[in-house]
Amino acid sequence: MNNTSYTGVRPLTPAPLMAMADGFRVAKVLAVALDFDLFTKVSGTDGITADELARTEGIAERPARLLLTACASLGLLDRHDGRYVNSAMAEEFLVRGKHYFFGDLVTFTDRREYDAWAKLDVAIRTNRPTTWNPETDETLFDPQDEHMAELFPKAAHAGAVFTARAMALSVDFRPYRRLLDVGGGLGSFCGELCAHHPHLRATVYDLPFVARMAEKRLAETPLADRVDAKGGDFFADDLPTGYDAILLTNILHDWNTEQGAALLAKCHTALGSGGEVIIGEAFLDDDGTGPVAGAVAGLNMLVETAEGANRSRAEYTALLTGAGFTDIRRVGFVIDAPLANGALIARKP
Repeated sequence: MNNTSYTGVRPLTPAPLMAMADGFRVAKVLAVALDFDLFTKVSGTDGITADELARTEGIAERPARLLLTACASLGLLDRHDGRYVNSAMAEEFLVRGKHYFFGDLVTFTDRREYDAWAKLDVAIRTNRPTTWNPETDETLFDPQDEHMAELFPKAAHAGAVFTARAMALSVDFRPYRRLLDVGGGLGSFCGELCAHHPHLRATVYDLPFVARMAEKRLAETPLADRVDAKGGDFFADDLPTGYDAILLTNILHDWNTEQGAALLAKCHTALGSGGEVIIGEAFLDDDGTGPVAGAVAGLNMLVETAEGANRSRAEYTALLTGAGFTDIRRVGFVIDAPLANGALIARKP
């Protein structure tokens, strides 16, 4: 018989390991709830019960009850008088039609990366992505996969808008008048920046077919007269000139160090004296110990890209210095964002 009594010293426990092991289950709860469009259906109502969810979706009461309980445990639903209603977080970010709707990024991650991450060991052993084959495929996405081609820009928008909000609140954009968003996709990021800073004008610079998509989307927004798009290849072509700031958000981590250095050199050439480059990413700590979001995002670069990697601010500082930039500043975000944890800003002398 063990007569050892508790001494008040908290012992090590495997509970944190269980939380890590449970991560895929938590992700699936969120993804499945979105598949049911649960939060959009509950929004604006007096809530839902397990019986009502079961009848509406044509499922048994047991899985309906378990799903609602799991969502409540994760802070996605609140329970009042036996009915489940959206939490403030779900109402803000998981209801379709809301400005900061985040569900498309969750769905993209679930449908594209869930199975790919199940083969993370393969990616680590082979140093090759598991979502596509760089030797045989021209792009990250199968052009025949129309669903994924449609979902990706929506997912990119979902991640960009709130991250841009965090940058807009954290970085002083008053000195800038014209911003070039390199690899800016559909213009979601620079559009959000311009919405927060009425004096700012921006240009999205991306591959020609992406730029055409951006032009179409931007024409339908109130920012059509302040945000435009230009097509080009930022590796093959010179960057457009006439801008006092160039934005690189979640672009450099897609490429190897040499490619990143080449792109920063192009930024330096395109800017005039006093112009600045702004890098926004999920930076790693300089000591290589985290943070979790940046470290896991780095592994996602292994799964998704041929040679990409998340890097530390110190690593980017060295690349910026090598490209001729000076006055390099680190800016932390004042609010947490999904795709970046700060900015690195550097000036061309």
